Amino acid sequence: MNRKTWLLAAASALLFASAGAASAQAVAGKTTAIYDTTAPGGWLGFNGFDIYQDQRVAARFTAPADGDMRLARIGIWFMNNSDTVRAKMRISLQTDTLDDGGEATMPSGKVLEKWVARVATLGWSPVEQFFTTTKLPRLKAGHSYWVVAESMADFQDPVWLFASQGLQVNTVGHADGVWYPGGEAGALTLHVDAVPAQAE
Repeated sequence: MNRKTWLLAAASALLFASAGAASAQAVAGKTTAIYDTTAPGGWLGFNGFDIYQDQRVAARFTAPADGDMRLARIGIWFMNNSDTVRAKMRISLQTDTLDDGGEATMPSGKVLEKWVARVATLGWSPVEQFFTTTKLPRLKAGHSYWVVAESMADFQDPVWLFASQGLQVNTVGHADGVWYPGGEAGALTLHVDAVPAQAE
């Protein structure tokens, strides 16, 4: 690559990066919370589902019925069953099996976006951890989606905390890949921000 070509490529990359940053800032300024449970705590204290090699956990939310949205970020409150190890987690946004003609609501395995991160806290000190979109997946109006948390940790694992109050459809799955059908139970902490989708 000659110097002129390199300079053009560098300028183009810089322009693209600047446009991406501007776009991200614009999205951040227009987000709306389309799903938001209470924070953890309440009369049951701080507890939740362990996320480890034999247990996956998922919580369902439904996009607003009055128009398509695009995901901006997801927030979940976690604790950690270790004071020294920050286990790696896989968080994903998945469609609902009912959209594919399934007989029960549960994660479909169709991943719209995924993140890999280590749990941000040590010990039983609750922290709300955010996962910001890179793909802005479209959330169809009135459709349900699942936030899924998985980890290969042993018993030094992340804990997805229950909200202090409220009900929600959630479920657990195991290492064999099978999910239990979703059912209404105590709400897990979950915050979902989105932006209105442009007409296409």
